[in-house]
Parts: sequence; C-alpha cells; structure tokens
Amino acid sequence: MSREKKRELLACLGLIFVTICWGLGFVFVKSSVDDMPPLYLLGFRFFTAGVILGIVFIRKVIRSSRKLILHGTIIGVTLFIAMLFQTYGCKFTTAGKNAFLTTIYVILVPFMHFAVNSVRPRVRYVIAAVIGFWGIGLISLSETLTIGVGDTLTLICGFFYALQIVLIARYAKDDDPVLIVIWEFLITGIMSFASAPFVSGPLTADMLTKDSVSGILFLIFFATIMGFGLQVVCQKYAPPAPAAIIMGMEAVFGAVASYILLDETMTAKMITGCVMMIAAMILVEIDITGYFYPDEYLDSAYDIDYDRLYDEGVRGIIFDIDNTLVMHGCPPDERSVSLLTKLEEKGFSILFLSNNDEERVRSFRDGSVPSACYLHKAAKPLKSGYEQALLIMGTDKKTTVFVGDQLFTDVWGAKRSGIRNILVKPIHPKEEIQIVLKRIPEKIVLSSYRRAGLNRKEHARKNS
Repeated sequence: MSREKKRELLACLGLIFVTICWGLGFVFVKSSVDDMPPLYLLGFRFFTAGVILGIVFIRKVIRSSRKLILHGTIIGVTLFIAMLFQTYGCKFTTAGKNAFLTTIYVILVPFMHFAVNSVRPRVRYVIAAVIGFWGIGLISLSETLTIGVGDTLTLICGFFYALQIVLIARYAKDDDPVLIVIWEFLITGIMSFASAPFVSGPLTADMLTKDSVSGILFLIFFATIMGFGLQVVCQKYAPPAPAAIIMGMEAVFGAVASYILLDETMTAKMITGCVMMIAAMILVEIDITGYFYPDEYLDSAYDIDYDRLYDEGVRGIIFDIDNTLVMHGCPPDERSVSLLTKLEEKGFSILFLSNNDEERVRSFRDGSVPSACYLHKAAKPLKSGYEQALLIMGTDKKTTVFVGDQLFTDVWGAKRSGIRNILVKPIHPKEEIQIVLKRIPEKIVLSSYRRAGLNRKEHARKNS
C-alpha cells in the first residue's frame, strides 16, 4: 500500500472515530439537559473547548486578523443558533430521532450553496431532497400528521448547520481553519453564557450533577475538541465523498447508542425513514452518474486524434459499428473505409465488437478492412467480449482504446473492463426503440458530465 493510500485510510479511520464521538454526543446531551439548562451546557462545552484550543495555538490566536475574527464570529453565531435548536430539540424528543433529523443539513447544503454562493444544485440533489424529506416524514409525523416540538426544533437546527457548513466553505479558502474553529467555539460559548441567565436563571450548584458534569466533560474533550479538531485534520487527507458519508453516519451511531444506553425504541416506520435519510445522504455525496462518465466524449469517431493515440502507445482500437462508424444497418461507406485503412496502415490492430449477429458484423469487416478481427453477439456491457478482444488483438488494457456511441453498453462495458474509452455522438437519430429508451438516462449522465466541465477539458485536449 502506498504512503498516500495509508494516509487516506488513517484519515478515514480518524473520521470514523469522530463520527462515533458525535453519535455518543447525542446520548450525553440527552442525559445532561435534564439537570443542566441547554444554554449553560452549550456555554461550558464550547467556551471551554475554545479556551483550551486557544491556549494550545496561542501564537496563532495572537496573530488573528480582524477579518478572520469577523468570519469566526459570523460562523460562531450560526453554530450557536444551530446548537441551541439541537440541544432544546434533544430535550423534547429522543436522542435517536434528534441524531437522524439533524442530518438534514447534508441534504440542505447544496441548496444553501446555491442561495449563498450561487452554485446551482444538480439533479441528484433534488432527488435526494425528495427522498430525505419523505424519510423525515416517516421519522417525525404522528398518525395525525403532526410533528412534535422537539423534531421541529431539530429540523431548524439542521438548516443552520447547513448554513454553517456553507459559510465555512466560503471563508476557509483564505483563513486558517484552526483559527476559525477557535473563534467559532469562543463566540458560541460567550453567546450561550450571555443569554443563559435571561432564559434559565442563574447557574446553581444543583445543576452540576454527576450526569451533567460527565456529559459536559465528554462533550468538551471528545465531541468538540477531538471531534471538530480531528475532523479538520482528517478531511485534509480523506477523499471528500467517503469523508462526507462517514460523518453523515453520526446519525446511525447516535441511534444505536441511544438504543443501547438510553433504552430508546424505534418503530418500523421510523427505521424505514432513517434508511431513506441515509440513502439521501449517500445520493448527495456520491455522484452515481460519475461511474458512467466516458474517458472522452467527441462529436464523431472521425474527429478522434488517432495520431495522438498512437504517440501515447495505443496499438489496438475496438470499434462499435452501428451509429459509430456508419448509420445503423448500413454497409461500409467511403469515409469509414478510408479511416479504417489509414489506421491499419499506421499500425493499429482493429477489432469490431458488436451485439449484432455474425452476418452483419462479418459483412462490415469484409467490406472495409478484411484483415481486421470481429466478435459478434458480444453481450456488451459484459466484460467477456472486451477481454476476448484483447486476446485476439494481442494488446492489453493500457494499449487499447474502445470507440462507441452508446453509454450503457459500449462505454460502460469498456470501463468495467478497464479499457480506455471514447464516446461519440450517434451518426443518425433514427434507432431501435430499446436504444431510444436507453438514450433517456444517457442524457442525464451526459448533462452531469458537461456540468462537471469534463467535456471542456477533452475539447481543450483535442485542440491542443
């Protein structure tokens, strides 16, 4: 295992520890708010954590700019509001429901990015939002279709969590994230202590029970200092998608911990809602369509820079036939024969890989370059046809390119086989009904592909 992979693995393991701490945090909050008012609990938790981190990084804190302090203050106010609603929400609902409903921030973040940073949400985010809110309904709505006070407060918390994440993404580009965290904690703690006497009265000795003190200590050192601190470090090295999914699973750890430690129960309807929330989080963080992206996407097989491919070491080209080289069902034409002949003369091995019958594939081969190889009824996108093609041509995955016009058969099969692939636009729109139906999800994937800017990169590469 390479050093980079080991570092990624350690970062992911660190995030799992963070997530467990956060999940257990819901249990300690629940056990503490019965004795200590939420605002005092937040004050002790965040102000103490901020002071401890401030002492550790005192040299950095002294050099904090006004701009950074302002950014930390804005984020701190947002975190204060989020934590206030979450903590009061936990007081009026179960720790398990509080944990899952808080994760609504994962679904809301893309839309908050659009509102604050003008980053347009993608289609899968909308789908995830529908699934997520459906899950919330199953978790929170009673038989009379009403939602409890605690659940409502927790959902409001999720909104401000999402806003906090967006603000961090906006400010952390130019500011030291450690300093942002310190000032964020200090501001949250100060606001909590400042407002606590007006809401809950003065701090009294009977609030400092064994349960509340143990809860505060866990929240300070594990859920806050180690949790948020380790998160900053680990997210620097962990891949973004796995990192987000791992952290989103705090809800699962919270629900499990509340079941084991607090004897909370969840109905089948609530469990179904939790599963839907997890599915929505995964859909937000993992670009499923990305698994189908072609390596290159060009207008035509006749626009490919074959000289560049040859210079890069490619020696074998696997072609689809119909709507890639000629219109569906048509014999070789002057353009296809000219291209294939030039490729053969240059030194490329050519193989036609098609799901069509042998008569069609053989006749095309015989009418274009009789020395080329072919495989009919190849059952694309299964890997067997592609692997057999490599054996016939005597090339390997690194020295072979596949060219085809269909994403979910041609290109997906090549990707599954580890072969470099080039998707081209179909020559003619008239196609069989089963292909027409496949073009619908293709449009979704290619729209995502273009939004990711990959087509522009390939265009620049083509014209460089």
